Amino acid sequence: MLKINQFELTYPGQAVLATVTWSIIAGTQIALLGRSGVGKSTLLRAILTNQDPCIQVLTERIAYMSQQPALIPWRTVVDNLMLGAILRGERPNPSDTDRAQQLLQRVGLSGLANRRTNTLSGGQKARVALGRALFENAELVLLDEPFASLDRSTRIQMADLCGDLLANKTVLLVTHDPRDASDWLHHTMVLTERELKGPYHLDDFSNDRALIEALEGDL
Repeated sequence: MLKINQFELTYPGQAVLATVTWSIIAGTQIALLGRSGVGKSTLLRAILTNQDPCIQVLTERIAYMSQQPALIPWRTVVDNLMLGAILRGERPNPSDTDRAQQLLQRVGLSGLANRRTNTLSGGQKARVALGRALFENAELVLLDEPFASLDRSTRIQMADLCGDLLANKTVLLVTHDPRDASDWLHHTMVLTERELKGPYHLDDFSNDRALIEALEGDL
């Protein structure tokens, strides 16, 4: 599904951080942990654009949720959830519309389908963006801290939803909190400023000290 060979993580004008070599087979579901600034989001965007010769993505169907919801403020909630299809010029059929309404119900927004997204709270916007990624039914799903703006109970509900709807998909979840992944992902990798390490079992980080040591490169 995904092959990365000696991809150099860097920011414009900065020295190279880690050099990443990584293969992910289809159907694998992985959490990517790491401190802020080590390049987790940069790696996800490089996979999404698939323009670097060091990265080979073996599917054209990719769903992506960025840290920012990136909604169109003057469009409705349901329009934003179906935005991928709209931008591709696809005419939604009745089954697509029904599926969109079902997804809105499952993310707790069924009563807001026709509201403009500029009237929503931050947590509601995040759930629209998550629903949009889930609506795509893509083979590869890239989620960049999708639960960061949600309260703990809602995070648990949305993680359960992802576990249900993405059960047969290839998933790469960037998060700072292993609890966001522990009930539904297979294992985790840790990105530091020097290297990509792992795989680890998520239970390895049930102790915060073990996580800190891994993030610092000592585990």
